[in-house]
Amino acid sequence: MTSSVLYVAAPIRVKGEITGVLTVAKPTVNINSFLKTAKPRIAAVGGLAAAAAIVLSLVASFWITRPIRRLTAYANDIRAGRSVDLPALDKSEIGAMGQAFEKMRIALEGREYIEQYVQTLTHELKSPLSAIRGAAELLGEKMEMPQRQRFLGNITNEAARIQDLVDRMLELAALESRSILPAVEQVSLNTLVKAVLESKQPLLSQKNLTTVLSLEAKAVVAGDKFLLRQAISNLIQNAIDFSPDGGQLTITVTTADKLAYLTIEDGGPGIPDYAEQKVFEKFYSLQRPGTGKKSTGLGLNLVREVAKLHGGEITLANRSAQPGVRAILSLKLV
Repeated sequence: MTSSVLYVAAPIRVKGEITGVLTVAKPTVNINSFLKTAKPRIAAVGGLAAAAAIVLSLVASFWITRPIRRLTAYANDIRAGRSVDLPALDKSEIGAMGQAFEKMRIALEGREYIEQYVQTLTHELKSPLSAIRGAAELLGEKMEMPQRQRFLGNITNEAARIQDLVDRMLELAALESRSILPAVEQVSLNTLVKAVLESKQPLLSQKNLTTVLSLEAKAVVAGDKFLLRQAISNLIQNAIDFSPDGGQLTITVTTADKLAYLTIEDGGPGIPDYAEQKVFEKFYSLQRPGTGKKSTGLGLNLVREVAKLHGGEITLANRSAQPGVRAILSLKLV
């Protein structure tokens, strides 16, 4: 058996001169035996170090990419027109970038909002202004008093229509500019529905409408009482307008899964297929049966904003079993 020998030597100096050499010799078999024993430990430590490095790199990658993925999803939602909040981000540069994105979005939406409002308001004002101008020009001519009174009535009606349109626009603009409710109180949904129905009693009597009311005992929500009353009033007014004479309104209040549901059903003609996706758009309105008149087209949009402000939602769809429309307003229970 052959074996290598490892030599380590050092000179011995006496008065600056080399007088001898000290040599230590050791067979390499001892070193090889040590290495053979140490290799498993070295391999284990190296494996653990590699695994730790991989885990740390994955954690670091996840920690870095997660806010980026959230920001990417947020940007895609905004591009798709969905209403979403800025996701929770850290306080790093990515968080600062997210805040910059949010400020840019608000600025762009504000500009688009103003442009859209100016365009739609101008379009909606054209019709009544044209009617007022035409009636005023005709009043300059000679005509019988009954005819003159009719044109004066037209001017009064169209002026009132413009006033109603402007008032609704101001209400809606004030709602859309809010992000939170300034004052929140506990509101009984049942009491609010009864109060609105009482105020609508002359209209119900005029069309000989009957009301079927079903209210749960505990339907209390947190919110702005005035805004909630406006929303409920708009929904009930719509149901009255589209109900046939002698028809029936069914109004129910139920609770489930920490939500209160106000359901209003009428027996009208229902929503045409072409209008199903447009009923909540600003200034979009359907002709009322019987009169053929249209509203400002802002009522349902206002209801949607009130619902959103209270953490709820509003849905409108045709009834399946019989003619009419079913409106469902959901709100969070206290």
